[in-house]
Amino acid sequence: MRLRALAPIVLVLALVATACGAGEDDPGGDSGTGATGTTTQAQADEAMGGLCEIAAGGLTEMAAIHEAFHGRAHDTLHAVAAEVQETDPVVAGALLEAKAVVEVDLEGATPPPDLPAHAQALVAAFAGALETIGLQVDACG
Repeated sequence: MRLRALAPIVLVLALVATACGAGEDDPGGDSGTGATGTTTQAQADEAMGGLCEIAAGGLTEMAAIHEAFHGRAHDTLHAVAAEVQETDPVVAGALLEAKAVVEVDLEGATPPPDLPAHAQALVAAFAGALETIGLQVDACG
């Protein structure tokens, strides 16, 4: 039980290190997002849409949940965290921590009952990060 409690913290530290290392040295790119202030409003809206679908609790199949998270939000979450890291490391850390909790939820074969609440926390952290970098926030209307 104690190791499970430490898992999100370890993931956050690993994700912060990864997010901080992305960008100029990554010639392969990352699906159009970047660590240098290049996240667009459209990318932020697409990511938020995926997170809101998960937070609403309407997705019951893991394939659909994975598509909403990994297919629509994951790369943008990393890019925004890297951008926010430049101006507000605390906000970046909160975003990565909330993302790590959802990623742990997605490791199972079925969605855990806490997934919508964890996704709502991620939506709130993502909204704060978007505000920090000057993008408009439309969090789950």
